[in-house]
Amino acid sequence: MFSTVSPKKTSERKFELHKEAQAYKKMIDGQVNDLKSEAVRIGTTALIVGTALATVYLIFSLFTSDSEPKKKKIKGTENSNLPVIVKKEKGTESWLVSSIKGYIIVFLMAIAKDKIVEAMTILKENNDPKSTK
Repeated sequence: MFSTVSPKKTSERKFELHKEAQAYKKMIDGQVNDLKSEAVRIGTTALIVGTALATVYLIFSLFTSDSEPKKKKIKGTENSNLPVIVKKEKGTESWLVSSIKGYIIVFLMAIAKDKIVEAMTILKENNDPKSTK
């Protein structure tokens, strides 16, 4: 009914299968390591770009936030029972302060743009199939 296989052929086949399994394991380990390094690289680039953008946004919001409006109280006559009227006026800043803020914002935006372009170049170079590693 069943054909018998010699123990020699079985051990040879077992050895071949073991070698193939080791080769597949090495190949899979290499692919996993490649994926890990790619994920770390992309994560680092995203962190740098995100940090640059967040920093620019925070500094931009600090410099462009309006100062607290000044309150000016207007009272009626001294002996009247009229309510006190509070009028809020926006504080004005000089042209020098506003121009310095503008230059700082432009400078920070240029730095952020350079970092984003640098990150995009790195991503393009690493994803280019023609490049050699």
